[in-house]
Amino acid sequence: MKDILKINDLEQLKLLSDPLKLGLVQAFAEEERTVAEAAEMLGEPLTKLYRHVDALLDAGLVEVTGERKKRGTVERRFRAVARRYEVEDGLLGATDPGPEDESIRALLRGAENEIMAALHGPKEPLAPSVARFRAKASPDRLRELQERMFSWLEEIGEEDEVPGEDAIEVGALIALYPLPRR
Repeated sequence: MKDILKINDLEQLKLLSDPLKLGLVQAFAEEERTVAEAAEMLGEPLTKLYRHVDALLDAGLVEVTGERKKRGTVERRFRAVARRYEVEDGLLGATDPGPEDESIRALLRGAENEIMAALHGPKEPLAPSVARFRAKASPDRLRELQERMFSWLEEIGEEDEVPGEDAIEVGALIALYPLPRR
């Protein structure tokens, strides 16, 4: 498994912007699993996941790690191809509206749905926190900030290797983007 996969294809980005497909990739990044194991983990019907897993497989976001015959069928085990997925620089830099716009909108809608559910759900043991900020800094300082953000995310991912029974799954949406000059 690679540490980082640079997403350079809008179809891959669109797949990862779907909350269910992203959940599958996360499940397969934690450990090799069958679709049945992923379905149980995600609380989804098994039959609902097969086409989603096939789409992720076709896009090169997950891979088959093993197969075995089970009751007249073939059971496959999957894993994510990387621990972290990053969008390639320039993929979203188009000035004309295009398919990347819908990918970003789908990503934001998925995050919005999760955030709203968290805001209206039980607050214990962790209340959701939401913040937005604007800042000015030199290009070098902003690159440093990006590097620190990704380093922090990587550190968190490493710490969450073996969650205990009291572990809480959380989501985060982090975007660093230049604002238009006034």
